[in-house]
Amino acid sequence: MMNTKVENLFNLTNYRDHPEDKDYKVFFFYNFEQGNYFKQLLEDEPLEYELFIEKDAKPIMLFGIRKRHFNQALDLNSLSYARFKKPFIANKLIRFAVLGFTIGAIIIAIIGYYLSQN
Repeated sequence: MMNTKVENLFNLTNYRDHPEDKDYKVFFFYNFEQGNYFKQLLEDEPLEYELFIEKDAKPIMLFGIRKRHFNQALDLNSLSYARFKKPFIANKLIRFAVLGFTIGAIIIAIIGYYLSQN
């Protein structure tokens, strides 16, 4: 069995099997605004869930959802992540500079290709 710290290091999702009840998946959110949005999506669906808020050094919202509803919950989880997703390059000026540089490099490559054909 892997060490929990190592397991957490490589975990790229925000859900796991429930540690005690294998019929449940646990979704977790460190961002309470995102967790509340996920909760609202679950209620709108409506999907049954159990909510637990852990108030340790790093507060976390935990949602227990039956595995038979996992695919629906996963879709709602994706919607909640999409709504609160931050852009890869947050600064607009830098984003447009990278885009301009990329387009310029492609144009230079195309011009170089045509000039080398003659």
